[in-house]
Amino acid sequence: MKFQKRSLGLILYFVLLLLPIYWMLNMSLRTNADILRVFSFYPQHPTFENYLKIFTDKSWYSGYLNTIYYVSMNVVISLATALPAAYAFSRFKFLGDKHLFFWLLTNRMAPPAVFLLPFFQLYSTFGLIDTHFAVALSHCLFNVPLAVWVLEGFMSGVPREIDEMAYIDGYSFPRFFLTIFMPLIRTGIGVTAFFCFMFSWVELLLARTLTTTVAKPIAATMTRTVSASGLDWGLLAAAGVLTIVPGALVIWFVRNHLAKGFALGRVYRGNNMALEWMAWTMPTAIFFITIACILVVMTIWQVKSPSGERKGFLPISTTPGDRLFIGLLGSAYIHLLWIGLTTLTLWIAFVIALAWMAILMRWG
Repeated sequence: MKFQKRSLGLILYFVLLLLPIYWMLNMSLRTNADILRVFSFYPQHPTFENYLKIFTDKSWYSGYLNTIYYVSMNVVISLATALPAAYAFSRFKFLGDKHLFFWLLTNRMAPPAVFLLPFFQLYSTFGLIDTHFAVALSHCLFNVPLAVWVLEGFMSGVPREIDEMAYIDGYSFPRFFLTIFMPLIRTGIGVTAFFCFMFSWVELLLARTLTTTVAKPIAATMTRTVSASGLDWGLLAAAGVLTIVPGALVIWFVRNHLAKGFALGRVYRGNNMALEWMAWTMPTAIFFITIACILVVMTIWQVKSPSGERKGFLPISTTPGDRLFIGLLGSAYIHLLWIGLTTLTLWIAFVIALAWMAILMRWG
């Protein structure tokens, strides 16, 4: 009975997971007029007209090629940069190493819109607008910190004695790193490449702003699919189906040939496996669950008793939503600074963050 319940739950999960993909496939095999005319669970008169347009129209298929170009460049640049940096963080101790490591990770938290204008002005000055290299380089700002963080976890799981034995055997560092060390962490390299590929493949804001015609990605092409009758839903659905294919191929390759199970920094000690990289996440997770509950309560409170702006100790007038956002941002930095500056339990940072939220919501 328990097995049947688990199977039923798993089947229901996969149905809900695959339903949007199936519906997109269904729409891609129908004309726009057919989609708007009748609701149907399957294409009654299937057509490949939408796919033919994508494969024969240069403005469409060039978008896929452009995206593949700059995504591939970004993955190579990110890995080439992150591998030596992650090795340094995992093997050497230096002044401010923890601070630098977690500061590097905070770059991943910034929204791309923050860097949009600086990137545009910088690339315009150097004549890089509408080039694949411009998009690939801009994505490195977000992918390199993530790559360093993931790779450092895998590298820390490799015993230092292997490095020492290689040096005793006469290996130079480049030879040791390429022939011995990298094969040992190929799982980490595969996982890192997967995440870099996924972010760069789906990112729209930077890719659309930094390109015009020559290097325009498929995501930008899809946002401009408007005809006289409105959006061409069938064509958009076909483009969406084809957009999923490269990601699925990357997942299949990484999972079957590089990173079976997506280990993500597991540290092996004999027959035991310690998830040390997750040691600090429990209080952080509980904290953000608490914040989510606070958000629900605040939403209900705001609906029943609407309140306007006020000015407390903050130098600007704020709404409850503003104070919640500022509190969340400050709480995230409290956790990051605590991890980087101390070795004490993160539960203390959890209490400090909650106190900060309470003070801000009451007197901010």
